[in-house]
Amino acid sequence: MRREEVALSVLRGLVKRPRLANFVFRFDKWGNILGPDRFVDPYPIYERMREAGPISFSPFLQQWAVVGYDEAKEILSSPSFGVADQLDLLLEARPYTELSDRTKLLLRGALLFTDPPLHSRLRSAVNRAFTPRQMARLEPQITDIAQRLLGDIAKDPEPDIMADFAELLPINVIAELIGVPQERWDWVKESSTKLRELLDPFVVVDPASIDAVCDEIFSYYSGLADERLGDPKDDLLTSLVQAETADATISRHELISIVAIVMLAGHETTTGALGNAVVALARNPAQRQLITNKPELWPNAVEELLRFDTAIHTDPRAALKTTTIAGQTIKKGQNLTIMLGAVNRDPRRFTEPNQLLLDRDNPNGLSFGHGIHHCVGAALARLELRIGLRAILESFGEYTIDETQITWKTSLAFRSPSRLPVKRARPNTTA
Repeated sequence: MRREEVALSVLRGLVKRPRLANFVFRFDKWGNILGPDRFVDPYPIYERMREAGPISFSPFLQQWAVVGYDEAKEILSSPSFGVADQLDLLLEARPYTELSDRTKLLLRGALLFTDPPLHSRLRSAVNRAFTPRQMARLEPQITDIAQRLLGDIAKDPEPDIMADFAELLPINVIAELIGVPQERWDWVKESSTKLRELLDPFVVVDPASIDAVCDEIFSYYSGLADERLGDPKDDLLTSLVQAETADATISRHELISIVAIVMLAGHETTTGALGNAVVALARNPAQRQLITNKPELWPNAVEELLRFDTAIHTDPRAALKTTTIAGQTIKKGQNLTIMLGAVNRDPRRFTEPNQLLLDRDNPNGLSFGHGIHHCVGAALARLELRIGLRAILESFGEYTIDETQITWKTSLAFRSPSRLPVKRARPNTTA
């Protein structure tokens, strides 16, 4: 067993034993990365990481941590680093070794886990669906979905904005983009929720339940793809079927992998970003008032909210060859993690990085990655955030949140509330 696999197994065990984790991590320079305080507020740990420089190595974790903006951008742009080896490492560890061959095939065809030339071929197929024309087509539908969801909770004085809105808006939009009939949208949400367990290696998954979901995903989307052969529509599935049949760009299992990862990534990231933004605006009422008074700032405000508290906090890579960056030599085969939450608050790149400033000049962080793995759905996520957050402010006014009632997700990869009650400032008179 490789040292990285041993470290992963140990960390998985420590997630379930917080007292033991406190004891073990007292020897680590960064502190307890698995402690409950870290999930509520990870930024103090990031600052401790920054003290060691923009790139530093943890012998305990067998990982390089990248907290510098320029260094992260260089690594994400470099062909010297890849993502496929990270998936191999995961699949070599229990219980991922027990996943079925079909599930592993589904994962190996996912854009998140592929390097060129496979990644280039798959991305060329999926790019067909994320065009400006498609975004324009989806905008009124996103608005309608947002208004419907807010209308459903119009009489609730203190709804859970995560369960009632942030979880539902992105997955419904993704289902619409893919071409799933509305009566199946609940199933899409359930499938995505189950699949996202795979993306956090510190969560112990049940292989049998994951295999069952993947089998259902393969069966359903393959059947829907066959329907599109005879009845094409203006959706992602039709675009992918055309790539499969017209020029053989992708195979059927690759088609299903693309759909599954678009479903999953489009759900998880935007849901988290919505929740984080709702919290950030409540904690910064002057900034909330600024965007209310100046709605023309929304595009810039969305970028700043993404920078300030991104939904994805880790972006792993493996060194494909020995490379020196920022004076540090990263050996071939070593693993590193871009700490996106830290990168987006690098004081060398952003003035007053820990302040939320919705009118900040050039607030663009690396929340959607960079280089060939830059999020293919970034434009859609920005559109959903702009529409969704503006609708929330119009519906809830100067809302408040009770910090003691917020439950934060226990994850190193994902940052967002899992429960977020929001108290209206005034009754909704538009419903």
